[in-house]
Amino acid sequence: MTTRVEVSHEYAHPIATVIGAFTDPDFYLHKFEGIGARDVEVLASDDDGDVFSVETRRDVPLEVPAALKKLLGSWTTVIQNEEWVEGEDGEYLNELQINSEGVPAVVAGSMTLIPTDDGCINEVVIEITCNIPLIGRKVEAFVADNTEELLDAEYEFIQGYLDEL
Repeated sequence: MTTRVEVSHEYAHPIATVIGAFTDPDFYLHKFEGIGARDVEVLASDDDGDVFSVETRRDVPLEVPAALKKLLGSWTTVIQNEEWVEGEDGEYLNELQINSEGVPAVVAGSMTLIPTDDGCINEVVIEITCNIPLIGRKVEAFVADNTEELLDAEYEFIQGYLDEL
């Protein structure tokens, strides 16, 4: 089974400003460092005019429940791949894959950046799947809780980042 995390982030900035940040490789360095990751790197990025893709690597702290501590440890290395494309009606669409070393879960998601009269909204959907018998649900729940906390931290960081542009 799959656990799903859905959030909606409103920005009081024009969509052009927000997508400008989201398609800047340096933004990812600032964002991940700003929310507590270490050893952040942009491994690759490409912008061919139609698709912006970025691959990042970072070490992320884990607050692991006792039942999962031996399995997961207290830090994990995360490799994240994202692709942004322009959709219809001035929106932008993102597909992402997140792989965490030592975390036996598949994490994938999407974002849709939608213009509004007052700025834009980023609709985020993350799906977590762990097919390990007996503990799969616990791993999914842990990853989902951690994902919600990280998305909240990212949202706060992005708000401040955009305000400084």
